[in-house]
Amino acid sequence: MSSAVTTKYRVGGILLLVLAGFAGSRFIDTGHTRAWPDWARFLFGGTLLLAIVGAVILFHSILSPEHSDLSLARLDDHRGPTLRRGLLIATALFLVFAALARALAAYAGISEDRTLVAGFGLALGWCTLRKPWWFWDHWKAGFVRGLIGDQATTIVYLVFAALLLYAALSGHSSEMVR
Repeated sequence: MSSAVTTKYRVGGILLLVLAGFAGSRFIDTGHTRAWPDWARFLFGGTLLLAIVGAVILFHSILSPEHSDLSLARLDDHRGPTLRRGLLIATALFLVFAALARALAAYAGISEDRTLVAGFGLALGWCTLRKPWWFWDHWKAGFVRGLIGDQATTIVYLVFAALLLYAALSGHSSEMVR
């Protein structure tokens, strides 16, 4: 199949996924899911999230088929497919974690907000210590690393992770933003 035909199908896929996401969001906004059980609402919301992430992945595959960035420079680092696959896996892991947070809230009385903030703190700490390329070579991290250096950036990110964990363990989430 030629590149033009493949691109045409990807654009069609983007439009379908975005339209499905928009229609599903409007369906939720108008209150049609209020009577649904929690598991059905979560499943519907998760499906919408995966549809939107799928549209982003298709868009990225058109703009940058082999490269892991969206820059105009045509650099082929051959990480593009890995990045897109990782985005789907990260979305699925987030949905599993959100379901776990909901279960902890329902059965153990632990606030969903606390669980999610603790999860983000743990994820930030893990990414800071492991330094995967999609995290450490990201332009925002690169900007901070350029300003203060690698070691100081590691310390700053670990302090942010520790603050997230402290906030999750010590108080209610509404107190964290005041």
